[in-house]
Amino acid sequence: MIRQIRWLAFVVALISTPAYAGLVMQQGDGATPAVFANGGGGGFGGTLGNGAITMDVVGANLNIAFIPGNALNDIVALYLDTKSGGFVDADMRDHADGGRTAISELTLTQNDVYPLRMLPDFGLAIGNFGSVLFELNAGNTDGHLNFQIFNPAPNISIPLALLGNPSYVDFFAGYTSGGGYNSNESLPGSAINGSGNPGFGDGQFGGLNTGGTYNNFNRFFTTAIPESSTFFVFSLVFASAACVRRRFN
Repeated sequence: MIRQIRWLAFVVALISTPAYAGLVMQQGDGATPAVFANGGGGGFGGTLGNGAITMDVVGANLNIAFIPGNALNDIVALYLDTKSGGFVDADMRDHADGGRTAISELTLTQNDVYPLRMLPDFGLAIGNFGSVLFELNAGNTDGHLNFQIFNPAPNISIPLALLGNPSYVDFFAGYTSGGGYNSNESLPGSAINGSGNPGFGDGQFGGLNTGGTYNNFNRFFTTAIPESSTFFVFSLVFASAACVRRRFN
């Protein structure tokens, strides 16, 4: 019994630790947009690191908005995992324009590391030009990403049917130039925040010959979900019941 209690305490601590296994924050749809403001890094002035991303389901659409923490001089690359399958940096190379470059290669000459358990299906490029949604696919020719929607503002409305009618959306974001000079900023905060800007990934200005490591992601449920404290209480109840059942069987 003591061993089971210790195991339960370990599991509870693991669940309540922000850095575990990639998932940092989860929120559900509600009366007001869900605000995710848990970014990190300030290599480009904190535009993304100190900024926020909001998500809200309105009718049959997912509304996404970016609130910058500083001047929006570069491009926020927001990756959305909404269905099975998906792609990583090593699968993509599209330099047809700045938005496509940002989505397919945050760090120009190196493959960036995406969070475990997350394979993005869509990429949203947000800059002073507005917001452009691409469907991701594998390729190394200019123009291979599939254009979907454009809105001339740092917000966009996406039909849930286009995304595959997901029950939840996993996402993370990086902040880079249209030419592939990457910053150390991310949302949510990730391992990339702990070092200098990856830049082009070629060691310029004293940087390392590596891409960025994005090991964390957030989750937005397209319907309302119980508060995290509710999940915590129910996990204790169910786990305790399992211990008691095993003890007296």
